[in-house]
Amino acid sequence: MTNISISEYGYIYYQTPKNLNKKFVHKEITKSHFEELYLHWRENKDIRKLFSYEGGKYFQAQNYVGIIQTPNLSVEILPKVFDSEKIDETRAIFIAMLKVVLNINEVQINKADLSVTKNKNIYEMFITMFVQCVDSLIHKGLKSEYIAQESNQYFLKGKLKFGENIKQNYIHKERFYVEFDEYMPNRVENKLLKSTINLLLKKTIDYENKKALRQQLFIFDDVSLSHNYKTDLSKINLHRGMEYYELPLQFAKVFLEHNSFTSLRGKDNIFALLFPMEKLFEKYMEQVLKNSQEKLGIKEVLVNGGANEYLLRDGSCKMARLQPDYLLKMINAKDIIADAKWKVLEASENGRKGCSTINISSGDVYQIFSYLHFYDCQNTAYLFVPNSEMQETKTLHYQYQLKDMSIDKKIKIIPIDLGKIIANNHLFYNSDIKLSNNFFIITP
Repeated sequence: MTNISISEYGYIYYQTPKNLNKKFVHKEITKSHFEELYLHWRENKDIRKLFSYEGGKYFQAQNYVGIIQTPNLSVEILPKVFDSEKIDETRAIFIAMLKVVLNINEVQINKADLSVTKNKNIYEMFITMFVQCVDSLIHKGLKSEYIAQESNQYFLKGKLKFGENIKQNYIHKERFYVEFDEYMPNRVENKLLKSTINLLLKKTIDYENKKALRQQLFIFDDVSLSHNYKTDLSKINLHRGMEYYELPLQFAKVFLEHNSFTSLRGKDNIFALLFPMEKLFEKYMEQVLKNSQEKLGIKEVLVNGGANEYLLRDGSCKMARLQPDYLLKMINAKDIIADAKWKVLEASENGRKGCSTINISSGDVYQIFSYLHFYDCQNTAYLFVPNSEMQETKTLHYQYQLKDMSIDKKIKIIPIDLGKIIANNHLFYNSDIKLSNNFFIITP
């Protein structure tokens, strides 16, 4: 299988298109691989959400990150802040964000694990984390339970099934057809884990992952496979003493149901595990704000405004719902509006105007200022973006005169150093963000 890595909005092509945007990472492939990808793109409407296609010339990835595999091609899509010279670091940042959002942050990839994860794509890194979880579970021991069994025995055991005994043992009087409970590991939780191991053995192309999964499959030898994932997932019972099963089963659900925020499902000849970065970034920053509540003097982080509030109404009909990503209820200050946008913003010199401008969209500006006017909040809204082209905080002003009062509302754009926040256990550094005179202050 051929493995390639591109960035969000990167191109896949077999003839170099003109005017390639150098901000993104692109890859050239063979014509046969290009035609194979086109075949699946044409036949699967879900894949058409992931790539745009320009008449026989190239595919362009959209804002999904993860992996998509056809029989002969594996395409890894990395965040658009992907630096081709720091590919392992980029993967590690993405995985760290994903672990927080999917609540699987107990799995640690630390310095001791670098040799294990180096040069693995996102999917193989995810499999490695699952393997680590299951290894830990096996070390603690597979849980068993009493399961009803029926069989012919040479001695009376449990309860005799009279009707079946007469039918089965009319000649063999020395046997007993009985029903009994046997303490065994063939419970639904173990079935799901074995099914996940079995699935990943077919999907992984990494030697270490394959070796580890084969060893684990041997441990689950007395466990049968799940034949209905959805039903079995609904039967999971993590009672007292089963807490250590929670994390491996979270991974199992991701793999078995392709639970990756997108509706794309695996087919017989194609597989995908993809995450929309806009949603992932929003959810990750939500967790960072919640983790930093005490440090920032935040009483509560309300997501999407926390209430059904609308900008317009016509009689009893409400329209234009207001949904700021975060409404921060402060302990000793007015509320704060904050948004997170997975956009690469940059300041560029405008020679005609004699100043620098930022490529922020008008729609984002109108949206944020509508929040500032509607809510009883501070006059400054905060916009979190990934730090890429823009490295320093920028403040945009909106000034107007209201009777005898001058109003100055602001949008403060905060480039987020994801690597730095991740290294600080998903918390803002004191030097990044603080309260000053009951106002929310963020510094580069």
